Amino acid sequence: MIIDERIIANGITVEILAKLIRKHEMNAGKFRKYYDYYIGKHDILNHTKDTRGAANNRVVCNHAKYIVDIARAYLVGNPVKYEVSKGYDIEKIKDAYLEQNIEHIDGELVKNVGIYGRAYELVYATPASEPRSAFIEPTKAFVVYNDDCTHFPLFGVYYYRTFNLDGAVSGCVCNVYTENEIFTYENDTDAWEGMRLTYQAGHYFGDVPLIEYRNNEERQGDCEQLIPLIDAYNKLQSERVNDKEDFVNSFLFLKDLLLDSEDVRKLKRERILMGDKDSDAKYLNKIMAESDIKTLRDDLKSDIHRFSTVPDLTDEKFAGMQSGIAIRYKLLGFGQTTKNKEEMTSAGLKKRFKLYNHYLSILGGMKNVPLHRVDVIFTYNLPVNNLENAQMLNYLGDDVSLETKLSQLDFISDPKEEAALVRAERAAEYEERIKRVEGIAGGGGYGRDFNKY
Repeated sequence: MIIDERIIANGITVEILAKLIRKHEMNAGKFRKYYDYYIGKHDILNHTKDTRGAANNRVVCNHAKYIVDIARAYLVGNPVKYEVSKGYDIEKIKDAYLEQNIEHIDGELVKNVGIYGRAYELVYATPASEPRSAFIEPTKAFVVYNDDCTHFPLFGVYYYRTFNLDGAVSGCVCNVYTENEIFTYENDTDAWEGMRLTYQAGHYFGDVPLIEYRNNEERQGDCEQLIPLIDAYNKLQSERVNDKEDFVNSFLFLKDLLLDSEDVRKLKRERILMGDKDSDAKYLNKIMAESDIKTLRDDLKSDIHRFSTVPDLTDEKFAGMQSGIAIRYKLLGFGQTTKNKEEMTSAGLKKRFKLYNHYLSILGGMKNVPLHRVDVIFTYNLPVNNLENAQMLNYLGDDVSLETKLSQLDFISDPKEEAALVRAERAAEYEERIKRVEGIAGGGGYGRDFNKY
């Protein structure tokens, strides 16, 4: 949300907050729709037919969830790694991340970005003065930026309603986060107007601790533009099932035959119908050719995957590709979209790192690390041939550092720590060999396994 910074020149008032919240609540309808499509509540479920007794199957093919989940797994299915320039130490931040399972938070943020086009993370301090993160639904949070070309964050807002045991609204709460302070406003009624300040305190994060993650500059979700295609696919599949059911329940047309109720019951029981040479009997039905249905269905499915750029992993042609180059070519569009998502996500993760770093440096737990000295590394979640990678790294020999080599193996989560362990083991082995050689030279004699050394 963008405003003129001069509006809050005299402070952030309750009236300003109420207007901003009301404006943000105008997005609630579309946010709800995007979430409904993710969990399988599609418009086809509300479809009705005017004809009484006609089949009305409502089939949901949840491409929305498939697209969001595949994009999420591809980007952050492997934990995000952080590397820093030589001479800097970020172990304190890594420890803080490990203590709270930051991988889960990253996954939820990327999922929300895929669903809503945006996601929010709140960085806060525990009573034990430990920095922590929490993801907040986009329906309850927003960041306010100034209206110049920098779009500098002015403050963040996290608001929600409270409920009693009967499910009725009992009040509302609005938390405001500025660069240096936290404010809490509350009301005992369901009204943002008239809130009163109930809490105010400083924080030590050095910036607005509410981070906005974006899917793209337009803040559009992965499936926002695909909803008409998804609806068309659901309708086609539903009508396909309806046609089959209507065929079973088709009208029996009789020519030059007159049946009473008893005759009809006998026909159902014995399945025999007698008539003269001019008589005729046939079912009335309207069935679309299966070949036409398949062509239309495949076209719709292809368009859904083409415009989302997320590949259909059940495609036989895709699954049959053995060449790594061929697979990468198939994933070219998906890779470009993921790269854009990575850039947006990386900006948010660096903001998180900056907040943690500032807080821990204030407490004296670590030194300040310039943000440009930190690299956020994403390892795309693709099938990996570790044997092939190990052979390639072996061919490189000493031309590449041990830490760089280890970073190419997906089963090693912390290359720096693993490299240190390898060096320690090699040093211990070397010292053991020296001791054995010194023992032999001192008259200890040759051991049975001398040739090992």
